[in-house]
Amino acid sequence: MTERREAIRKFIEARGEVSISELAEHFSKWSEMTLRRDLAYLEAANLIILTRGGARKIPYRYGMLEDIYSEREQLNHEAKQIIASKAVQLVEPGKGIFIDSGTTAMAFANELPDCNLVVITAAPNIALEISMRKEKPSVFMLGGTLSRKEIAVSDPELPAQLEKLNIETAFMTASAYDEKFGFTVGSQSGAIFKRAVIKRAKKVVMMLDSSKSCGLLPFTFAMPEEVNVLVTDGNLETEIYAELEKRIALVL
Repeated sequence: MTERREAIRKFIEARGEVSISELAEHFSKWSEMTLRRDLAYLEAANLIILTRGGARKIPYRYGMLEDIYSEREQLNHEAKQIIASKAVQLVEPGKGIFIDSGTTAMAFANELPDCNLVVITAAPNIALEISMRKEKPSVFMLGGTLSRKEIAVSDPELPAQLEKLNIETAFMTASAYDEKFGFTVGSQSGAIFKRAVIKRAKKVVMMLDSSKSCGLLPFTFAMPEEVNVLVTDGNLETEIYAELEKRIALVL
């Protein structure tokens, strides 16, 4: 029953809002009456919001910030879900992992298995997602000044906070990739922090949707040779894919 309800919750999270008929079609082995009971249970547990004829996910953000972030979440939504489902297969129970900020990282956090882990992050929405939706992972939240645009901590002291933390695998995101200049972001402080994370990690997994594979932003934080695994949505241009395969150990 718990697994069934979790599957329903994840389906609603991925779609944003669904109807009873959509749920019945997707979960055809369960009766509509069972699905309605599960929806009532999930709403009582404050995990979803019931609507007329269906249900929708609970928003993580509020006001103008919610509108901006929700719009970003919907961009290339399917690609982010594909990347997340691939990347979570690289999670090793009992280890310490880092989860980057951003909407692709949030999709990854949604799919994170409920197992014994230490999760390090500078993104409060990701910390809350894991703390509220999972029972077994513990979360270590890095501190500093909150960047409203990125919904992540941005602070000159962040690299120093990492110095005594051991990261088995860092699940990173990039705003753009360029063949010559590597993985880039739009802020200097963001690039400095990401470089510090990569330095502390034994393994680096880069999550990149294909829409960001032909772009360049001002600040480079990693070259392909510094990444162990690249996880994509499978829609990279053939030339870019071939070039990355030569420079990264594993491209999924």
